[in-house]
Formats: sequence, C-alpha cells, structure tokens
Amino acid sequence: DRCHGAKQEGVVGPSLLASLKTLTKEEFIKTVRDGRLEKGMQSFKNDPRVMDNMDHLYAYLKGRSDGAITSSRVKAIE
Repeated sequence: DRCHGAKQEGVVGPSLLASLKTLTKEEFIKTVRDGRLEKGMQSFKNDPRVMDNMDHLYAYLKGRSDGAITSSRVKAIE
C-alpha cells in the first residue's frame, strides 16, 4: 500500500482503480510481472506470492475499479 495506497487510489504510484478501467488483463499481468522500472515499479516475476495469485489480484482490483467490490481492506499474505 506504500505505492498505490491502502485503498488503491494512488500515492507514489498511480491509482489502480483508474488504471484498471483501461488496462486489459494481459497488460496488467505484463506490468506486474515485468514492472515499469523507468517509472519506479519493480518486477514481481520472482515473487511466487504475487505470481501464484495473479488471477485473484486482477479480479479484486478489476472489481474495485468497476465498483463491484466496495471494500478496500486488504490483509497481508502470510
């Protein structure tokens, strides 16, 4: 939450709620997997917690972006 904010509305990084209105799932996966180093976003391709849960992460953020999911409470992965 330090980059995109606890409610995914943007802090240092952009609002994920706005980004998911235009990004396709394929673009989202590429961005998370490869990062955007020129913009300060790290790659998560070597993080199995992220890569193994990519479909869930996308579904949650897309649901938040579309307004289908209104709660922004995120729990840490253990």
